Amino acid sequence: MAIRDELQRLVDRMNGSPEAIRSLNAVYQFHLADDNVLQVRFHGGQVSLKEGAPDPADCKLTMTEATLRKLMNRQLNAAAAYMSGDLKVEGKMTVAFRLQEVLKAYS
Repeated sequence: MAIRDELQRLVDRMNGSPEAIRSLNAVYQFHLADDNVLQVRFHGGQVSLKEGAPDPADCKLTMTEATLRKLMNRQLNAAAAYMSGDLKVEGKMTVAFRLQEVLKAYS
């Protein structure tokens, strides 16, 4: 399954049960291999997934698709990925850490 499809399934789960994301208002921009850029926008208890970079990002995350899958499935800790260089973060670190909490709530 394509990573975009996996992210869309996660977004659908979040929108179906938004309790853990109600207070999150942020745009995450994922830079994946082959110039694949996806944005996930949290606003007002809803989440949207877009291709490209249509909105200003609060946090830019650069990693491989394999690393993103591991993070989504809780097979890899974000701090460990960051320390090993598998994950690069630009922007607000507090926003980046909040994403890990959200992934934990929906995995």
